[in-house]
This record gives sequence, structure tokens and C-alpha cells, in this order.
Amino acid sequence: MGDLILLRHGETEWSRIGRHTGRTDIPLTAAGEAAAAALAPLLAKRQIVAVLTSPARRATRTAELALGGAAAGAERDPDLWEWDYGGYEGMTTDQIQASRPGWYLWRHPRRYRPSRRNRTIRRRAGRPGAGAGAPAAPRR
Repeated sequence: MGDLILLRHGETEWSRIGRHTGRTDIPLTAAGEAAAAALAPLLAKRQIVAVLTSPARRATRTAELALGGAAAGAERDPDLWEWDYGGYEGMTTDQIQASRPGWYLWRHPRRYRPSRRNRTIRRRAGRPGAGAGAPAAPRR
């Protein structure tokens, strides 16, 4: 059995300054590109058999830099888009909490969760229930 390797996209201008980024398609910063490229030597030692990315440029560019030629056949899967923050897209947590005191991502109403459940990992794993559900909220 192989390994599942998960990579998060490199830094964007919004992630650098703490703005929530979901569906807005913004590019990597130079630091984000450098971080992705720094993974290449480690990942070059692996036998990559499948690459799936979000359609976002930040995700596809991270895959290109980290995986080189292995990313050429990457499947761009819309189920891998990040959260849909709705009206909170591009705002910082402090900005959101100014109008919604106590707002916390994992307790926020469902309407700000992704519009479709991610089925990709379950489909790839070949198990109907694998990976179902949202991650548990960390204890505060």
C-alpha cells in the first residue's frame, strides 16, 4: 500500500496577513513559491502515482513547483476547493469578530462551510465512509 501525501498551498498575500481565503483565486507570493520549490528534493525521492489539486492557481502552482513533472497529469478536482467563507471572504478573524463577537471557524453556522462535501478522498480510498465529516474543533 502506498502513502498519501498532503500538501497545503504555499503562502499567498492574503494568508501572509491573516485574511481568510477560500474561493478567491490569488497567486502565491515569492515566499510561497520558494517554500513549494523547497519540497521538490524530498518529493523527487517518492514514486508519485496520482496528483489531485484544487483548481485554484495557488494549489496548482504549488504542485508544479513541489512535484515538477509528476504534476503534469494532475487532476484538478473542484471538490478540493477551500472553504466557502461567503461574505467573510478576504476578512481577518478580528474583522469578522468585530461584527460577530465570538466567531470561531469550527463553530460557525453551516452556511459558511463548503457548498459541496469533499468526496475525492473517499473515492480514491475506495471506501464509502473514509474521511467523512469535518475535523473536530480543537479545545480552547
